[in-house]
Amino acid sequence: MTRRSILFVTDELFLPLPSKNASGWLYYTIVETYKKRGWKVYCVSFFRDPQLAGSSEVNSAYQEQFSDFLLLPGWNRGGHLLGAIGQVWREVQRALTGNVLSSHPFLFTNTVRNSRWIARRLNEWQVDVIYLAKPQSVQLLGRVLPQLSNSRKPLVVMSAHDDFVNRAIAYRATYQRLFDVLNLPEILRDHANAWIRHFLERIDVARSRQAEAEIFDACHLVRVESADEFANYSAINQSTAKLSHKPFSYVAPVQEAHETAAQAFDAGFIGSNDVMNLDAVLYLRDVILPIIRKAAPEFRMLVAGGISSKVGPLIEGVANITVWNRLDNVSKFYSAIRVAAVPLRAGTGVSIKVLEALSFGKRIVSTPVGVRGLPNKLLADAIVTSDPNEFAHALLRGRTRPGMAHGELAVDG
Repeated sequence: MTRRSILFVTDELFLPLPSKNASGWLYYTIVETYKKRGWKVYCVSFFRDPQLAGSSEVNSAYQEQFSDFLLLPGWNRGGHLLGAIGQVWREVQRALTGNVLSSHPFLFTNTVRNSRWIARRLNEWQVDVIYLAKPQSVQLLGRVLPQLSNSRKPLVVMSAHDDFVNRAIAYRATYQRLFDVLNLPEILRDHANAWIRHFLERIDVARSRQAEAEIFDACHLVRVESADEFANYSAINQSTAKLSHKPFSYVAPVQEAHETAAQAFDAGFIGSNDVMNLDAVLYLRDVILPIIRKAAPEFRMLVAGGISSKVGPLIEGVANITVWNRLDNVSKFYSAIRVAAVPLRAGTGVSIKVLEALSFGKRIVSTPVGVRGLPNKLLADAIVTSDPNEFAHALLRGRTRPGMAHGELAVDG
């Protein structure tokens, strides 16, 4: 019997693990899900850094994971001058038109020669399904996608990943909250580019939705993980693509994270330096922790990940918050905490933090935004609440309760 095959397309490098981008772990688990089902899996990943893309470490990881793969220059054409011009073009277009899904004409895949060469290479794989990890993956494929065939057109499936239009709106509101609590020197030091964009950017929702619909039209099926986002898309969708709501299908390997009495923190929050995560720290600082400290002044909180580079001004002078500036292995973070806190007030797509915490067997206390895109049966042991008092008291209870039982988590939503 012929094995079914799938081409997985990402807008960034995500191997080797642990990936520098949180989405990398999500991509890896999707690929593993198809491999466990017996599929042959191929991959195209776009890159920014040509040295990284050419490294033996990256290529060995892709070779081990996939039947075959291709690494292609992304938005910046791998550091090429045309890529730099294109990125400026893209930002100017976004500012002038309000289209948050603006592209640019200088993509590597937009030349006739390159697109034909890439299409020939991909058609040799004769895949049954093309799985596009984000709308940006469609944009980056440029002229290649219409040329792909397997004696018949393969099924083109795209994960919406995020509602990027609503995300842009949420970013504006979240950045405004952040800028309101920082002084100008702090803003210029840590957020200069975002601050400039915040004042120059405009968002034209109608134009952005039109661009989004054109991206969707390149696909047969668009999968939306979040129930709220699926309901919104169902109401406004102008595309010919079929919409499908499917919470993230997920198989997590067992991760061992042993608590040590000497290092145990009562709770921890891990994330990149994205503004959504910085805003979550503000929510912790201003709303959650004051409630906790009334009952337990000694409550210890750990903050780790890329957020450490920009979180300092937000927690200066706040007692019993520890920031780890370096984290070589994420398991060290989960070994040091009793409860994983996910106090996000804004965000779209699938929550990577919760999937990661589950794989380490940690108890989770989250806002509804923090568990977006995940099926209820995966969250049976999590506390999910938008009430700050409930959130705070759930963290307090977590200090004395044992962690979740370890075991493989398998969910097919």
